[in-house]
Amino acid sequence: MTKLHIRSFFIFMLFGILALITTAVAVIEKENPWSSAASTDPVLHLTASNYESTVFHSGKNGMVKFYQSWCGHSIRLKPTWDQLAEEAHPSIFIANVDCGASAENAICRSSFITTYPTLRYFVNRTEHDYTGSLSIDALREFIASTLVVSCNPFLDATNCSDRAKKYAMKWNDKDVTKVAEEIKRLGKMMEESESSTAAELRSWMRERRDILKVINEAKLLGSNVIKGGKQQDENSDEL
Repeated sequence: MTKLHIRSFFIFMLFGILALITTAVAVIEKENPWSSAASTDPVLHLTASNYESTVFHSGKNGMVKFYQSWCGHSIRLKPTWDQLAEEAHPSIFIANVDCGASAENAICRSSFITTYPTLRYFVNRTEHDYTGSLSIDALREFIASTLVVSCNPFLDATNCSDRAKKYAMKWNDKDVTKVAEEIKRLGKMMEESESSTAAELRSWMRERRDILKVINEAKLLGSNVIKGGKQQDENSDEL
């Protein structure tokens, strides 16, 4: 074999190796949704600068996914998570924390995150583990039943129906103890009427309970939750 043949052989091998590397990089970027080629992410990304203000002080309920970009389970959940974020009700947040990023790793350590993805949900500034199904239908149902506040008079009463605003104004004038008792009563009613109550009535029960939770939280903080409007007459009909 001449020197020319040997040189041609090595050049051929070099181009072959480069082609394999290029193909491998393309496959990785296609399969990894967090690569530079990924489309714009609709999910709120939490960092050390906005984590606590979002999950504990925004006045919203929400869910956070703690993930690693190399984790196959995290990658498979991303399309579902993105869709949930796109559909999210204005009263909640759907967020991510990248535990692989050096700046956010401290959040994951302080939250005792050891598996990926880990989902946590926040209701009235209290953190909980989510252990349910990861199917989009199950997550949608959980978000609608546990996190969404259809009417939040503390944030903006203009988003509430007339019935909800009337109910909120009436209970805003009640003692915090009575508000807490009513929250428990409605919760018990919802548990006992799981299969026997129409969906619309259960939705109104949930909305009243959520309004009361907002009012209760605000009262504990010494805030007045109603943004305008007259106080409901004490002798008005119970809603």
